[in-house]
Parts: sequence; structure tokens; C-alpha cells
Amino acid sequence: MSRNAQREEPTERLGCLGSIVRLAMQLVLRFFGIGRREMRRAIKPLDQYYQEYVDSWVSENMARWLNQTRAEIDVDTATKVLLGEADRYPAVAKLIHDTIIDAKVTFSQRDGKQYLEVEAYLAPRQTNGSVPQILRWRAEREISWQEIPDDVRERLIRARQPVTLGYAIPR
Repeated sequence: MSRNAQREEPTERLGCLGSIVRLAMQLVLRFFGIGRREMRRAIKPLDQYYQEYVDSWVSENMARWLNQTRAEIDVDTATKVLLGEADRYPAVAKLIHDTIIDAKVTFSQRDGKQYLEVEAYLAPRQTNGSVPQILRWRAEREISWQEIPDDVRERLIRARQPVTLGYAIPR
């Protein structure tokens, strides 16, 4: 029993010393208004805010293109459907699904700047039985590094090439 007690004593001392140092660091950080929970609360919503910002920009562009491709699709309603409210507007959601052939979002870096690009292929309503003309729409804008979602940022750093994501249309 004395051997076990001797083995545990040094770890207890380091554990106590580590706890004291950790407590001191936390007090210093709190003195400056920084704490672990507060930092986590500040960082996570910021990334969620930018994710929502990117989703909104992409959805607004897609909704505008849908309206230009098929006039019966309202821009505001299409934006809501693309942002996840498809169950509230089932008829518009069906029109959107019938119109969008493919869409993708690409994050890239060029000349020290970051860009967000959305590209979509849409088909107008077919009225004469022939193969419909497929329309290609594309928009790009410069964004800041912070506006890129964390997981995409990591992939951009690792791959050192553009990151393309498929665009999932809410059902």
C-alpha cells in the first residue's frame, strides 16, 4: 500500500500544481473578459452566421435565375423554399425540382483573394414536346476568409485548389 501511495503522491502534486496554474490562467483571462465558454459562444455563432450568409446569397441568386427561367416561380417564395421551407410551399418546391437540373457551389482562392461561385443548369418548361434548351447561370463574388465555413476553409488549406460542393435542393 505504501508503494501505491508513493506513486500517487507525485501525480497528485503535479495535479494540484496544474490545477493552480489552470485556475490562475482562467482568472487572468476572465480579467480581460475572456473565458472558455464565452469564447466558444462567440466563435460558433459567427461561423453559423457566415454559413447562413453564404446560403442566403446562393439561394437568392438561384431564386432569381429560377424566375428568369420560369416566370411562374416567384423570387421570394423560391428563396424561402431553397432556404428550407419547402414543406410550406409544395407546389413551388415541385416547380423548382422540375426546373433545376444541376447546381454547385465553389469556393476558390486566386491572387490572394477568396471567391464564392454558384453555377446552375436550369430547364424551362417544355411545351412543344422537343428537348428543352438548358440554361447555364453563373454568379461569383469576392468574400472574406471568415465568410467561408470552417470545414470548407480546412479543405481549401489542405487541397490548395477550389472546393466544389453540390447544391442540395430541399424537398
